[in-house]
Parts: sequence; C-alpha cells; structure tokens
Amino acid sequence: MKYKLGAQLKSLRKKRNLTGKDVSRKTGLSTSLLSQIENNRVSPSLDTLIELLEVYGISPDRFFKNYETNSRVEIINEKDREVIKRKGFTYEKLCGISQTKGKHSFTAFFLELLPGSSRGNSMEGHMGRELGIVVAGRADLIYGDKTYQLKKGDSISFFSQIPHVLKNTGESRFQAYWIVTPADGEDYFGENGND
Repeated sequence: MKYKLGAQLKSLRKKRNLTGKDVSRKTGLSTSLLSQIENNRVSPSLDTLIELLEVYGISPDRFFKNYETNSRVEIINEKDREVIKRKGFTYEKLCGISQTKGKHSFTAFFLELLPGSSRGNSMEGHMGRELGIVVAGRADLIYGDKTYQLKKGDSISFFSQIPHVLKNTGESRFQAYWIVTPADGEDYFGENGND
C-alpha cells in the first residue's frame, strides 16, 4: 500500500468524537472493515473514502492536500551545483528545483560572505522562516532593532517577516548552511540587497 490513509482517517473520526459504531451506522460499513481501513490493512475504495469524508465533513481536495503526487528524490552532485557569485557573497544551491515550488517549498544553500559584506534588507522582511548553521567565521544578524552575534558552530532560526541583515563582522570568510521556507517568490540570489 503506497499511501497509508488509515491514520489520517482515524484521526478525523476521533476529532469528530465519533465511535466506529457511529460511523458504521452512518455509512453502512462494518466496524470490522472500518478498523481494517484505519489500521492500513485494507485500502478503501474511492466510493468508501468519499463516503467517510462526507461523514467527517471534509472535502476530498482538503483531505488530499498534503499528498504530493509527483514527489521525487533529487541528488545534485557537488560538481553540478549552481554557484551564484556577486560582489561580496557567494551562494551555492543545495536543493533540487522541485523543492522550491509548491505549498511546502524551501530553498537551501551554502552561503559565503566576505569580510564586511552583508545580505538582507533592513527595511522589509518577507514571508516565511529561516534556519542558518554557521560553519566558519563570525557575523551579526541585525533582526529588527536587535543584533545577534554568530560564530562557528552556532545555529539560528527566525521568522523572516521582521527586516533582517546578515553582516560578516570578522576578518575571514563567513560560511553557513542556510534554509528558507517557503521558497516561492523570493529572490535570494539576485543582485539586489534582498534575501
């Protein structure tokens, strides 16, 4: 069984405070069959699934919204990674293109900032969240009106809606792995000062 829907169906039933007998009365399914569906021993037919969703008051499109129909694994060899170099910074893209699209999108890159260089925007933020893991060097994250000092081994995460700037305050390259979600609509690699 590729898609295991049982746990999700069971969770929906419990959230509605319905017993197996309640669902059996409303759908005509036996409690035994319902139990087998909820424990992923039997895959429900489309008709049965739609009937259960009607009882639980949830539309099929809402139920299936978290299932990726075209998911795939993307491996990018080190020699094939796209590297974007601009004055003062370098981004090396780490994730495949399919991860940067859709509702649960993210982008990941290896970031290098030369001493004195910065990336970000002190005037506006953007939707989402960020996670950075410092590999080398030192930097300040200016986040709204606060400043956070980062050094090798530190990790940092924050909501991106607050204006933020990452500035290399050390005498050597600042290097970090950086993950941003969602990825759609943001220009992380452009020439402007935005993330």
